[in-house]
Amino acid sequence: MAPTTSQDILHEILSAINKNQEVVFVSYSILDETEKNIQYALSKILERHNKSDLYTPVYSSIKELIANAVKANAKYILIEEGEIKNPDDIMEVVTKVRNILNEESLLIYGIKAKQYGLSTRIYLKPQPTRITIDVINNLPVTRKELERMRERIERSSNYDSIADFFIENPDPAAEGMGLGLSMVVVLLKSVGIPYTNFTLYTDFKTKTIARIIVPLM
Repeated sequence: MAPTTSQDILHEILSAINKNQEVVFVSYSILDETEKNIQYALSKILERHNKSDLYTPVYSSIKELIANAVKANAKYILIEEGEIKNPDDIMEVVTKVRNILNEESLLIYGIKAKQYGLSTRIYLKPQPTRITIDVINNLPVTRKELERMRERIERSSNYDSIADFFIENPDPAAEGMGLGLSMVVVLLKSVGIPYTNFTLYTDFKTKTIARIIVPLM
C-alpha cells in the first residue's frame, strides 16, 4: 500500500535510504510538501556519509533544476494554448513565463502539466562513494539549445560569484534556464564540486536530464 500521510512518506524515504535504494520524486509544480520530502531524503543521505556540510548548496542546486523544468513545462503549455505567439521571440517567452511565476499560477500550471503528461522526476541515487542526482523533464531540447546550455555551464565555471558572472555576461533572458544553470555551477564550485560533475543530456525525443554527481569521499 502506498504511504498516505507525511510520516508514512518520510518512513518510506528513510527505509529506502537505509537499504541504499534510490529515492524518486515526481512533481508537476513547485510544492512545499515535495520540497520538504526532497530536503529530508538528501539530508539523511548526506548524514550517513558525514557530509552534511554539502546540504545547502546541493539542495539549492536541485531546487534550481526543478524550477527550470517547471518553467520549461509552463513554456510548452503557454505555446500550446496560444499565450506565447512567437516561441522564437526570447523576450516574449521570458515575459510570459515570468508572469506566471507566483504561487497561484504555478499551482494552476502544475495541474495543467499533469493533464499534458509533463512531469519532473527527481532521482537521488546513493552509492558508496557518491550520490547521483538526476532531474528529468519529459520534454526534449534541441541540439542548438543543448549546446547553448552546455556552453553556459562551462563559462560559468570561471566565476565564484553569480553576480560577477552576469555583470560580465549580461543576459536579457536571465529568467530562462541560463540563470539556473549558472547558479548551479557556482553553488557546486563553492563546495569544491567541479563543474564537470554537472551534465545535461537529451534524447531529442522524450526527455532532458540534468545530472549532478556529488562525491562522498
